[in-house]
Amino acid sequence: MRSTQLVLVVLCGVISAPPGAAQVMGEAVQIDKTSVQTLGSKDKGATPLTTKGMNEAAPASEAVEIADAPRALPDCRCAGQPVISIRSGDALAGFEVSIAGATSDAVIYYTTDGWTPTEDSTWYTGPIHVGASMRLQAIAEEPQKLPSPIAEASYVVTGAAAPTQSVAAPDGVLRRGTELRLVTHEDVSSDEAQAGDAVALQLDEDVMAGDAVIVPKGSAARAVLTRVARAGANGKPGELVFQVQSLTAGEVTVPLAATLTLAAPDPGAQQRVANASLVHVSGALGRGEDVEITPGMRLTARVTADTALKR
Repeated sequence: MRSTQLVLVVLCGVISAPPGAAQVMGEAVQIDKTSVQTLGSKDKGATPLTTKGMNEAAPASEAVEIADAPRALPDCRCAGQPVISIRSGDALAGFEVSIAGATSDAVIYYTTDGWTPTEDSTWYTGPIHVGASMRLQAIAEEPQKLPSPIAEASYVVTGAAAPTQSVAAPDGVLRRGTELRLVTHEDVSSDEAQAGDAVALQLDEDVMAGDAVIVPKGSAARAVLTRVARAGANGKPGELVFQVQSLTAGEVTVPLAATLTLAAPDPGAQQRVANASLVHVSGALGRGEDVEITPGMRLTARVTADTALKR
């Protein structure tokens, strides 16, 4: 067989990618031999924490079948997937992890709490301190391109300090910019919900004025769905986007702001590569997955105006 022939491999055995961009439902890809070598070494810049739970790409030698003709998809013009400096694994608290874009003009956004990263997520400006177990997810954006596939690493941290269980409101006033930890309180599914529906949240910590609790943990907070995308044919994933609006503190309403997104894995995201000859997903994808917000998912919202609370 000619050296220019293509190697047919199972996609999930060659490309190491996060769940949000790597579930392919048994589809196959076509990759030339040079690309296989590139993929086999692309994660070498990431440092493993331990050998347990590492995200390793399968070696190129695991190719199982030869195909004769390339069928490349057009370049989708997506940003390059960012690279997380430390792979998934177990570690002691206190280390730092960096995220690098594929180009110098890439802008990176990330989350550490399981919500899907978007432009509304935290903007990456420097190394992230890891003081507790987390699921780190990141996307990159580049000028005139679509967002990149999601990069992901999960860390199981031992020796972490217990999180603070309260937030201070000096003189009984919650100051603008104060972060409040919230938790979801009900099931919301993309196959049933509609934009405009309320999302029930609860305060996940006490608000204290000195030694007095003035807003107890469990107080109700409100959010509203702003986007609902139902799963569909050809791998279309479900998606839920909601905005946090307020916290009820007795007779006082505390204005809050946060935008959260939860998206199901996108099998079509495998097509998002800079090299148009690199990958081809053969055949139609099946129906995508819906996504569900479940009780107990944590998030953070910021107070948007100084608010005096009744003591």
